Amino acid sequence: MIRYAKPTTIDEALALLGEAPWRILAGGTDFYPTQGAKPFRDNVLDINGLATLRGIAETDSHWLIGARTTWTDLVRHPLPAAFDALKQAAREVGSVQIQNVASVAGNLCNASPAADGVPALLVLDAEVELRSLATVRHLPLEKFILGNRRTDLQPGEMVTAIRVPKQAATGTSAFVKL
Repeated sequence: MIRYAKPTTIDEALALLGEAPWRILAGGTDFYPTQGAKPFRDNVLDINGLATLRGIAETDSHWLIGARTTWTDLVRHPLPAAFDALKQAAREVGSVQIQNVASVAGNLCNASPAADGVPALLVLDAEVELRSLATVRHLPLEKFILGNRRTDLQPGEMVTAIRVPKQAATGTSAFVKL
């Protein structure tokens, strides 16, 4: 039987991921079109109840972009000029309606060769924060995306944040979609 769960804490989500395979649902802008009218075959873990995964924060060493942060959230947040390319890329992701719900982390997890946010995040030396019940990994974005629709996300793991080192967030940047 297919299960649906909407946890309210990260620990609850990680416990569910540790017990069985789940397909993670955040913005759903790729999830639902891919699913189409076919019957669900995978358990669905809806992380939209995890408020702590949405937003942008600054630490002493990094900028942290929560896994549920939308492209609109990113555009509206006051970030250094080094993030201008990422903000410009954010405005190219689908329509405004898509930008309002699509998550930055979902763009990475989808691993589409046409993912607008990836080049700008690569320039910023972004890392993906991956959590499971047992571990937290910080993987450079270039090692997380393995190819077309393939990532290094391991069973039981979920992306919780994207980390940009402050030392990489200097200067200015620009993005042009060809």
